[in-house]
Amino acid sequence: MAIALIFIVILGISTVYRAGPYTIGGKHWGSRVHRCDFTVDTAAGRAVLDGADIYQAHNIRGWYYIYPPLFAIGMVPFALVPTFWASLAWYILSVVLVARTVRMCVTLVSGALDFNGDLLWLYALPPLLVLFPLMSALARGQTSPVLLWLVTAGLFYGWKGHDWRGGICFAGGIVLKVFPVVLLAYFVWRKRWRFVLVTLTATAIGAFIIPAAVFGWQRNVDYLREWVDVIGKPALEAESERADNPLYGQLLSSQLPRNQSLSAVLTRLTGNAQARWAGIGFGVIMAGIILVVGGKIHPGSEIHILSAAVVWMVLIPPVSWAHYFMLLLLPLTALVTAAIESAREPVRNVARGALAFFALLALGLSGSRAAQAYGPLCWGTLALWAALVVCARAGRASSIQRE
Repeated sequence: MAIALIFIVILGISTVYRAGPYTIGGKHWGSRVHRCDFTVDTAAGRAVLDGADIYQAHNIRGWYYIYPPLFAIGMVPFALVPTFWASLAWYILSVVLVARTVRMCVTLVSGALDFNGDLLWLYALPPLLVLFPLMSALARGQTSPVLLWLVTAGLFYGWKGHDWRGGICFAGGIVLKVFPVVLLAYFVWRKRWRFVLVTLTATAIGAFIIPAAVFGWQRNVDYLREWVDVIGKPALEAESERADNPLYGQLLSSQLPRNQSLSAVLTRLTGNAQARWAGIGFGVIMAGIILVVGGKIHPGSEIHILSAAVVWMVLIPPVSWAHYFMLLLLPLTALVTAAIESAREPVRNVARGALAFFALLALGLSGSRAAQAYGPLCWGTLALWAALVVCARAGRASSIQRE
């Protein structure tokens, strides 16, 4: 615990340092390179206050605001205080949200699988396996810890049957990063209509009603169109069609090593822009396998099916930054549980093998910028997905035998 606390403090100092430079007591302190995303978001908050275009807001490094309008409104309080204190507050908030997410994952998985082992494994091992994505998100003041909490809280409350809380949280993740919307297909598949309705309603409120109350209806519509034209649509286009986009070097290039999506990795490895279609096709096949294996609801397989769907959600977007892979906390918790306590030795071995392979790539290679180009997080995550499908199939078979 003491080591973890020291690590959190040191990482917090690094986070605040990156958001600099500052002038404190007549002395200069802070990063001159300014590899920090947090100041982009506070610039957008400042633009809201000044009535300026939020999509022209950028930090001193030249990185531009890229999220839908609601988040810019949410950053207004941080824009009102000095960057030093704002970045410190954001870091503390992010750490709290990550800790809360870990607790939700352990509670959800241990309850779903009747885990009787030492909970310390579930609290410690999954966060350790996504250490580099966590460090990247926290050190750069990313929004990913917020996304992690929103998506996981949505799944947690949805699993518990609290559709209102779950749908509102999940809608928050959609409004923030958009791509979690694909996971809503899981709830449609499971005929969780109230959860789906709450999510869609809350998403509409977050995307249209609240921003319109701040910006006015027409200006918010213009902002949404601008987001689609500059960010949303280009992300789905071919590489050649988006090469002239001003955000190409910041966001849209598949050659950026930190983009670990399946399509981007295949494009880098083959040098062929058409490889993205292979990534899309493989994503469709993965979805089909999930549908076949999880065709019926069985208590012994459902948490693994849900976890496999989360993995699928992380891999299939055209852009999936390395820090997005902190969303694997729930799937990793489910797989660690299977590795420790599955009733079938072959399943335990598969889970342990997948975890070891992921650890080798995620901890051994993903910290290297050169190695990132080869997609270590992507391939390690694919191994997790395959192991979760095996666990789901085994759990389904066990449920059928009991019936």
